[in-house]
Amino acid sequence: MKIAIAGAGVAGSYLGCLLSGIGHDVTIFEASKKENHWPVCAWGASYHMLSRFSSKAGLNFDNYVLHIGKVLKMDLPNNLTEYLDLRGLVTYDKRRWEQDMLAGAKIEYGTQCLRSTFPSFKYDVVIDCTGFHRTLLPKSHEDFVIPAYEYLVENIEAPEEFYVIGYKGARGYFWYFPLDKEKAYIGAGDIDRKYLGIQDFFQNNPKSKIVKKIGRPIRLAPPKRMEPFSSRNIVGVGESIGCVFPMLGEGIIPSLLCCDLFLETLEDKSVPSFDEYRKKVLRKFSYYDDVYRIVRLKMENKLNMVRHLNLIMSMYINMKMEEKRFGFEINFSKMKRLVNAL
Repeated sequence: MKIAIAGAGVAGSYLGCLLSGIGHDVTIFEASKKENHWPVCAWGASYHMLSRFSSKAGLNFDNYVLHIGKVLKMDLPNNLTEYLDLRGLVTYDKRRWEQDMLAGAKIEYGTQCLRSTFPSFKYDVVIDCTGFHRTLLPKSHEDFVIPAYEYLVENIEAPEEFYVIGYKGARGYFWYFPLDKEKAYIGAGDIDRKYLGIQDFFQNNPKSKIVKKIGRPIRLAPPKRMEPFSSRNIVGVGESIGCVFPMLGEGIIPSLLCCDLFLETLEDKSVPSFDEYRKKVLRKFSYYDDVYRIVRLKMENKLNMVRHLNLIMSMYINMKMEEKRFGFEINFSKMKRLVNAL
């Protein structure tokens, strides 16, 4: 098939690599110029999962690991602190990982794909991997995003482990993800745009240097809220259709899982069934809607631990079954305290 992919991020680069590898004629279109192309997010995810995806693409994930986490410290409202034992959460060189995925691929940088102008009729399938922007798909039925800022910093004196500050009412959080050689990603997503924690970081690290600043909203609406997934021969994959874990705003692993669902649908078919793909996505990420409801109820100060116990249990049971996918311990007592504290 002749396939166009809009967006050369984690989903676009992974799909481009694998689809080209099985003989499809793939062209990737990326809005940013090659020299300016930079992967967003804090570059942290599960070693177990990224090793699996890397192997499928012919890469050794060990070559990209920057920091192997041992513990995640969480400062929560009301002076509560929790520590999570990490079970494979790492930071990795996401930029080099994506570049190696794209090695040998046909890619056109500096090309913005807009629904009104992109020549989708020239392709059998067009895949929207534009993430938050969703530039080729129709407007979703429902969406919810929070504004966020992130800094790549160096020359830091901060702790060498993962650190998070959770905001009251689950309205956002600050993150510190260590990289290598006294570098780290710090940032915050905050519906109230206060970004607590960022100023304190720079005050505590006066010698730190900002290498890069990125401003980008984080989508929290799950797939159930982000339909339609397709239009004509255009189909969305990854964050463009809400494959982001709502409690954490984490999209790397959900996007890659979504890519695999698309690839499964494509197997042994001359043209993929978008309806079959849609059903697979909704089934795979069904509990994300329960997590999303918890977040929204907390934001509105309406969550009741008794009345909404079914939502809490759904989140816990599903996360526990996917513990390796998250890269940290899933403990019901800690989860309950966390949800209560926010």
